[in-house]
Amino acid sequence: MMVACLVNTYDKLKLHEIHLRTIARAAPLCYAYDFHLALLDFNFWESREEMVEEVAGYTTIGEGGRYLRMLDEMNRLHLIDRIPSHFGEIIATTSKPEKKPLTMDELRRMRSACFLIGLGRKGLPKDLIKKARHNLDITFKGVSLETCSAMGAIMSLVWVVRYGGRQNMP
Repeated sequence: MMVACLVNTYDKLKLHEIHLRTIARAAPLCYAYDFHLALLDFNFWESREEMVEEVAGYTTIGEGGRYLRMLDEMNRLHLIDRIPSHFGEIIATTSKPEKKPLTMDELRRMRSACFLIGLGRKGLPKDLIKKARHNLDITFKGVSLETCSAMGAIMSLVWVVRYGGRQNMP
């Protein structure tokens, strides 16, 4: 199981347009690259169904929420307030790695991993970076990317490293 976990570093009590747009953009990527989508600290919604309807009603991105609905139907959509252990190794995605960088050999061997992706200018909170077993600088050069660019780069790299571009995945 590979999980793209968006971490809300904006206001945790007030829904902003950036929340809706980023979730809408993440869903087709998760579907295309066989990831689960987890939303950490998105406390605006009571249920996944409520969130899916609000995001789908807001945007035409991802064919009007089609991929978000598909992730939900496949049980690959998660609203969480903590990272469950079954999500696997925690990997902090950051342009300023503070500890052990994730190697491509380690990534290739992982059965499950949760890639934390900060949503907001502040990046990931320090406590989450400390909890991570590995850090991943997706550019390998310390270049800070916009969230949606980073999501696409992370998921496509993971796909290529783990499956070598094969169309038939395990």
